Amino acid sequence: MICSRWKTATFDIDRATEFTGDDVDQYSSLVDLEKPYTILIIDAPTIDASTVSVAVQEEDGVTQVPVLMHYTKSDDSSAAWATTAGTGGYSITCLIYGHQFVRIKCGSNQTADRVFKVRGVRA
Repeated sequence: MICSRWKTATFDIDRATEFTGDDVDQYSSLVDLEKPYTILIIDAPTIDASTVSVAVQEEDGVTQVPVLMHYTKSDDSSAAWATTAGTGGYSITCLIYGHQFVRIKCGSNQTADRVFKVRGVRA
């Protein structure tokens, strides 16, 4: 198994918007995992209750509009969200199928800056 270094995905609710449709209270900074990975591990801090999902990009340009990564649930349907978190202490695992550039997306506004830790994994 090959893993990237732990990286930070920061929610800076005072940052300037970076792409069309950016909501700085719901999207983290862009994270470059440095290589394509199959799996993303997310360690979530305490956040305002929200769904947590992964948005991916093909390139490292901050102006590129990210797309939400859908995942397959056990009933073979898919969803854009990964999990629901509130008080923190969650470790979330998502398939990212060879993406290198990711953002964390919260489904509701964060009222303060947040720092998620992320790591790419290849089996």
